Amino acid sequence: MQDSQQGDISSDGIRIHYYLTGGVDQSPLLLAHGFTDNGLCWTRTADALMSDFDVVMVDARNHGFSGAATRPKQI
Repeated sequence: MQDSQQGDISSDGIRIHYYLTGGVDQSPLLLAHGFTDNGLCWTRTADALMSDFDVVMVDARNHGFSGAATRPKQI
């Protein structure tokens, strides 16, 4: 993925890692991986879609570079 970016956000105290294709003027498209993968499993798909969308690929909690939950969520 040429011109891609990556970074982290924090949600409820958990670090979530993401990858972006960088198409700022394009509609975002979020790609979520399955149980055993990480966000980069979508690289070939993102390459095919990045001319039409700003593709966002995330590493789910406990996957890739995202953090793990350290406590049960309080409701």
